[in-house]
Amino acid sequence: MRNFMYCTKNISSIMLLSSVFFYSCNRKDSSVIESKILPHAVINEEPIFCTDINDNTKNPLAVYQWHLKNTGQSSFASEPGVPDEDINIENVLKNECLSGFGIHVAVVDSGLQLTHPSLVPNIVNNNRTKSINFRDNQLLHNDPSPIPDDDDDHGTMVGGIIAMRSNMGFGGSGIAPRAKLAGYNIINNELGVQIFQNFVDSLGGSDASKENDIFNMSYGDSNISQIPLDDPIVLASTTVYRYGTRNLRNGKGAIYVKASGNGFSKISDDPESTMACMMAQNLNLSCQNSNMNIDNTLPEVITVGALNAKGKKTSYSTTGSSLWISAPGGEFGFDKDWLNEHFARFGHTINWEKLRPTLGEPAIITTDVAGSKFGLSKLISYEVTNYMDPKLKLNEIFRIRNAFNGGQVLDSNGVNLNSKFNYTNSMNGTSSATPVVSGSIALILEANPDLTWRDVKYILAKTATKVDPYFEGIKVKIYNDEEYQAEDGWVTNSAGFNFSNWYGFGRVNVENAVKLAKNYDVNLGEYIELPWHPVNGEIDPVDVQPGSLGYTHEFQQISEENNIKIESVRVEVTVESDFIGDVGFELTSPTGTKSIIWNIGNAFSFSESLINMPLQSNAFYGENAAGLWSLKVINSGFNSNSVKFKGARIQFSGSKSSI
Repeated sequence: MRNFMYCTKNISSIMLLSSVFFYSCNRKDSSVIESKILPHAVINEEPIFCTDINDNTKNPLAVYQWHLKNTGQSSFASEPGVPDEDINIENVLKNECLSGFGIHVAVVDSGLQLTHPSLVPNIVNNNRTKSINFRDNQLLHNDPSPIPDDDDDHGTMVGGIIAMRSNMGFGGSGIAPRAKLAGYNIINNELGVQIFQNFVDSLGGSDASKENDIFNMSYGDSNISQIPLDDPIVLASTTVYRYGTRNLRNGKGAIYVKASGNGFSKISDDPESTMACMMAQNLNLSCQNSNMNIDNTLPEVITVGALNAKGKKTSYSTTGSSLWISAPGGEFGFDKDWLNEHFARFGHTINWEKLRPTLGEPAIITTDVAGSKFGLSKLISYEVTNYMDPKLKLNEIFRIRNAFNGGQVLDSNGVNLNSKFNYTNSMNGTSSATPVVSGSIALILEANPDLTWRDVKYILAKTATKVDPYFEGIKVKIYNDEEYQAEDGWVTNSAGFNFSNWYGFGRVNVENAVKLAKNYDVNLGEYIELPWHPVNGEIDPVDVQPGSLGYTHEFQQISEENNIKIESVRVEVTVESDFIGDVGFELTSPTGTKSIIWNIGNAFSFSESLINMPLQSNAFYGENAAGLWSLKVINSGFNSNSVKFKGARIQFSGSKSSI
């Protein structure tokens, strides 16, 4: 069984700062936070619903939401962003008046506060879609709201990014401010190891969830060794993705959107995991490869990377060839001056040079668990009793991070922007980037409800913005001080698509995507999934010598009869080594497009083998499958005494139509 070890924004990185900043999904009891629907939460279901994110009367927080419109604002952190590094959504919300109306989004997460004043108008609990509470509290079976004393509720923050209701006179705006939300609190360690039925029930395999259009999955795992392919959770999720994309939405297919991970430099605080990431840190490569999570290797899943307010990869975002798209996820949102001032009250200082350099960059503003006692935004008490260690108070203040979370920010009219502590500016991670994409897809589907799941993927890829355009990849020195291109920059394939392991096809561009959706005339044709080629990929073991030459394995040529336009390429590899972290794989198409599908230095370092390990690449989207494909096996020679390549097979999916 698979344990989900992070269900959060990149709070695991804060573990470097102090043991107090340990985030857990553990629940202390099975009760939920009680609150009532506020009288001002009036549901506006007018046919035309326009959102002006510059209107600080209707949407007072929207002007600070840099992911909607980046003006270079700091969003209550120390450092500013870079203007225009956003998702290009302003015109779609204000003038085209799209809002995600009629689109249902499942928040498959730690929970969802159904009574939050900015979410109430969009919560669904009727006969179409129902939330599910997986805790042992059957009286509240359809209420996945968080419990008291929870440090924060990840799912509530995710839900706000997707569909915070705009034009309420408080709060800001979600990407799709009238999309309907349902919550499924499957990411919940109180439940222990999840059973496969919970995944089925949450992801479209139950009456409660089957009518959702989009499933947002801001979670992943922290494994540093291969998960068996017959793992029940793997089998369940794989089956439900396939079922959902073939059957839900009246056969057009549900859209599954998933976080790539927060493991670029660190996966967890586990000592073995920390050791496993040291090589990647030294090489500036991703410790966690996106292909380490089997869900990310499936063509039915849209895997999302995270960007900062400067338009580049965040410090934590997991990279890899299975990424599809990137979106704003933000950094950490600390206000260093505010914290310095508050620490000085207690006679302490902060040595920022020893901490992560991106702490002061903007995170994402979204809904927080409502109230001054819950969530990331809390009322600050400066009182220190004789029985309290002052360090606990300092840790409490440090965790609040800034004046906004402390309810201390006034607008130009002297009005407190977070007086009820219902919002936070500190959500981050690929967990933040994923709901940005889910909300964007809700707008795309509102613009054209007839789109299939494959159409949505095409639109995202075709209209994405090429961010960080001068990124040239990463070169490292390997065996015998030999230079090796361990990560490529942007690659343009023979079908004209730009792709990067750091960014996928680029940043989601809402206005361009909606425009294409409204005028969509592409026929992707019947979806074809070719058999694995060859059926059995085993070969006599080959000793791979250290160095950049490696060993090149050629697959049997794909005939013209079996040619399709590629939508996904998957490879299963088998290799043995006493240090898998030295092993890398590069896949090359008949036209010469190369994709690094498994980077050296990854966190599987201490594994002894990969057995039929599935790896996906999106770099070949739109190319022809026919021809000779080759797989290069790299042995960097840092730590391994032996690398034995034992075989591989390849699979293509796509159609006979042109892309």
